[in-house]
Amino acid sequence: MKKNLLVVAVGSLVALPGAALADAKIYGRFNVSLDGQKDEIGLDSKETSTTWRLQDQNNSSRLGFKGSQDIGLADMSVIYQLEYGINPDGSESDEFSERNIFVGLKGDLGTAKVGKFDTPVKETGAKADQFNDYTNGDIINLMVGETRANNMIQYSTPKLGELVTVTAAIAPGEGRKALDDADDKDNSVADTYYASAEFEHGIFYGALAYAGSEQGSLKFDGKTAGIDIIRATAAVKLLEALEIGALYQQASGIDQDNSDVNNKGSDAEEASWLGSIAYTYDAFKFKAQYGQTTGDQTDIERTELAFGVDYKLSKALTAQAYYITYEDKDRTVNGIQDPSTDSYGVGLSYSF
Repeated sequence: MKKNLLVVAVGSLVALPGAALADAKIYGRFNVSLDGQKDEIGLDSKETSTTWRLQDQNNSSRLGFKGSQDIGLADMSVIYQLEYGINPDGSESDEFSERNIFVGLKGDLGTAKVGKFDTPVKETGAKADQFNDYTNGDIINLMVGETRANNMIQYSTPKLGELVTVTAAIAPGEGRKALDDADDKDNSVADTYYASAEFEHGIFYGALAYAGSEQGSLKFDGKTAGIDIIRATAAVKLLEALEIGALYQQASGIDQDNSDVNNKGSDAEEASWLGSIAYTYDAFKFKAQYGQTTGDQTDIERTELAFGVDYKLSKALTAQAYYITYEDKDRTVNGIQDPSTDSYGVGLSYSF
């Protein structure tokens, strides 16, 4: 089905008038690595002895189409994007998977869009995550909030005073079981909501983002119907060579009254933080990051430590080597106390 949808999307682009097609950009990334992984925690392979595999779709290989078209009204343009995860080596169950897909309007008053895309919380986290899109390095394995949400309606201001961009987004629950009451329905236009403020000036980036009533569970502190998240991110780039990033997050569970399952989580709260650094020298980029998430009820503590080296073979082609490890303290998985997941490998990333 997803393959057919992609064929329809490509056909639709080809059918566009010549002027519109001229503004469309086809882009993508092939990101394939040979990865040795021992996964006691169960993040990816679930193999408890080191197993070598080719990673592709999990490395966020993708194919997309995006563009804009002046609609002849004031300064406004239609914007669109259709992006799909792809599977270069054929090892995944799905050949294509949906990523960021939206349509919207952009002008002097800002940008509005609807569809499925990264939430404002996830967008701000990418500024501190040096291992974004790596199979296990991405902070989706460390903390909640890395969500690409359906049914999003979002508005972003232009950069106010050339410094600050404010974003607000909502998503209707479309009749789902209410996150705070199992006997009720979420049927309003804004059952889930997001907001962020991003500050950019010169070498500095700072952001504060919030997610309210996002559907999902905490990482460690029991099943919850939904979560509230507040995230602060900062990043600085010094001398065009040194990048430093930091992130702090609090995620709280939402009680679901009248539920017949054990998902009462309003007293549960997880604290997460991350620090990253990268240094570019000639064609090399050396990077490292360390992060931690702690559940206040279970006392489970997950730590991430990652090291990597990128080497630019050309503007589009990058060779990569990496080592990434996680450890869950005070947790038992399949009889293993304090399990860990270790990944190391080499890869190539080609963007077009």
